[in-house]
Amino acid sequence: MTGPDRYAAPSHHGLGCAHGGPCYHSIVGITLISLFPDPEPVLQLTPKEVAWIILEIVKSWDANQLHQNMNHHNFSSTEVAAYSRLRQEVANVLAEGWAWLVRECLFVPRPGAFNQMMLSRKAKELGSRKQLETHRRANLLSGMLHPSIEQESKAAFLRGEYETAIFNAFKEVEVAVRRAGGFTANDLGVQLMNQAFQVKGGPLTDSRIPESEQIGLRNLFAGAIGYYKNPGSHRHFPTEPIEVAEHSS
Repeated sequence: MTGPDRYAAPSHHGLGCAHGGPCYHSIVGITLISLFPDPEPVLQLTPKEVAWIILEIVKSWDANQLHQNMNHHNFSSTEVAAYSRLRQEVANVLAEGWAWLVRECLFVPRPGAFNQMMLSRKAKELGSRKQLETHRRANLLSGMLHPSIEQESKAAFLRGEYETAIFNAFKEVEVAVRRAGGFTANDLGVQLMNQAFQVKGGPLTDSRIPESEQIGLRNLFAGAIGYYKNPGSHRHFPTEPIEVAEHSS
């Protein structure tokens, strides 16, 4: 079956739970159409936004619904059937949100069941969109940070305090360079980096690499400190978590 009829609501007597099909007639709790009576706004949602909507719907189900209907086809067919138009377009958006939840390990395969999912432990803990966003941010930094930078920056990053997160990350770089190079507390910033990685003589200069690469390494450290550590007074910091994660790592 193709086209809009593919998502027509099943009859109550034709698809019972007993033969393994989805229990469409027994769905209770939050539904997509109760949140979005018109389908057009659904099409404007980002994958992350529709993921939260899906999670809200699924978490409103009872145990039997979770057992019978927790797969993408059943979920999409049920939610889309309530609309009289744009069913395929809404289904496509729901597919993106479902994929996002699987990627974030919030929906995981149910052991012993073919093509069935279940809520992960983390998904069960999430009670608000803010918690979902915090979970997403935490995953961005997973395994990316040096332990000293993680200790100083991760908490600020999860709170959305990106300026503080970036500043703390590069402060730790400066402290590590100062310590490794035997410098004093008065040696700071770009000047410290230029001295530490001075071509042919800096305490942290790698004499085994060509001079051009020594210059490049010095410029890398000096440029990063100059650009990221003290820019707050004259420009805005990045506000997208992915961009901040890249800078901090």
